Amino acid sequence: MKRKIYQELLNWKENNIQKPLMVIGARQIGKTYIIDEFCKNEFENYIYINLLEHSEIIKIFNEEINTLDKFKRMKIYLDLDIDLKNTIIFFDEIQESEELISALKYFNESEEPFKIICAGSLLGVKLKRMHSSFPVGKVKMINMYPMDFEEFLMANGSNALIDEIKKCYENN
Repeated sequence: MKRKIYQELLNWKENNIQKPLMVIGARQIGKTYIIDEFCKNEFENYIYINLLEHSEIIKIFNEEINTLDKFKRMKIYLDLDIDLKNTIIFFDEIQESEELISALKYFNESEEPFKIICAGSLLGVKLKRMHSSFPVGKVKMINMYPMDFEEFLMANGSNALIDEIKKCYENN
């Protein structure tokens, strides 16, 4: 299913990939779907981590150790040897860990070539209520909205109708 936000994801990859990307939007609008498609299509290696399913990762990021050690422990827990140069990591339901949200600053400032993308339900509300510091300026945030009418028509294969509507609009 084609979504217009895919182009914004591509722009992030091409221009600012060192800065972690946070996709914010309402529940059940396809954030996970489109990010999953993007990661599968655009990167050699892709790691998907749903924090609702991996509470151990939340515990790791709650520990009082530096972020690099947290990342190393996460790799051990996942039993993965992560090639950072060719791998994107997608943290889904990131609202479950304030500490991981705060750690995004480290991923941005690191000399390592981290490629981090994250999303979560009710993330905007969570960010306003955070007790720890949010990495202002260290995370690229984009808003995702429910499917608009044009995307709905694209999903239903009505591209000719899209063209006709645009033509009518332009000709008043």
